[in-house]
Amino acid sequence: MTQRRRIDLDRVGAMASAICAVHCLLTGAAFGLLSVMGLGFIGSPPAELAFLVVTLSVGTLAVVHGRRKHHSVVPSLFFVGGLASWLTGHLAFRHGTYGGTAFAVMGGLGLVTFHVLNQRLAHRCACDHCTTGE
Repeated sequence: MTQRRRIDLDRVGAMASAICAVHCLLTGAAFGLLSVMGLGFIGSPPAELAFLVVTLSVGTLAVVHGRRKHHSVVPSLFFVGGLASWLTGHLAFRHGTYGGTAFAVMGGLGLVTFHVLNQRLAHRCACDHCTTGE
């Protein structure tokens, strides 16, 4: 009998969100240095779009799975708040400004919080609905 392996969306999402937060911090605080080191592409629009697509895809799947498993909206609020902060940092401020960097990093940290909380609630859930997967 083969055991089916499931991808832990929250673990993947937490790692991706942490990388996103570090990315936002580095591109905001040291963009010139990154360019000198040949890593200027990290702050490019395609890289930003890739982070957004991965974040939205993994996060949305994790929200749906978490809501089905633990029925709590609290993690979803952190997801929405993290995305709102990230979008504020990228749309309301110029790239590389203190305000833009602060909001983007807070957004990334909010997304990490979402995934950690979502994972903990899912693991604590011990009701019949959760164990049967119905």
